[in-house]
Amino acid sequence: MVTRAKRTQAGFLSIDGVFWLMLIAVAIGFIVWMSWRMIGNSDVAIEQSNISTLIANTKKLKGSTGYGTSGQSLVTSLINIEGTGSMGISGTTLVNQWNGAVTVVSNGMTFTISEANVPKSACITLATKVAKDKQTTTAINGGTATTGEVLATAATTSCSNNANTMTWTTY
Repeated sequence: MVTRAKRTQAGFLSIDGVFWLMLIAVAIGFIVWMSWRMIGNSDVAIEQSNISTLIANTKKLKGSTGYGTSGQSLVTSLINIEGTGSMGISGTTLVNQWNGAVTVVSNGMTFTISEANVPKSACITLATKVAKDKQTTTAINGGTATTGEVLATAATTSCSNNANTMTWTTY
């Protein structure tokens, strides 16, 4: 009588082991992808907060005759009262999350905040989120200013490239 030894798996991994490794690899890839997207979106959230901070703190500068002479930069005053949020400061210049210039200029009784070099996705988000009141107008790439809320379809059309310029004018 011949006794046969029980055959064992000769390979490194079984088929179900390969399946689990593939599943883990896909899950890790998904987590990395979502993390990358969240990091990109955090720039928009930070910038939205910075713009809101600029608006609130610039309103603190208003006197009985407004914000000063039309065309006068209010950036130095905002820096001195620490009213720029987490925006980058280089001397007397403000810089946004995408290294674009940010200006705050008096128009007499109103003021205008301008941001340059805003990516398309951020432009759409900021256009639809920042100015929801009837006191603020939004203009994108020198286009017609919209009072109050900007609809996503209009923002998508106006935010035409990856280096958009946005302006908000408010009281």
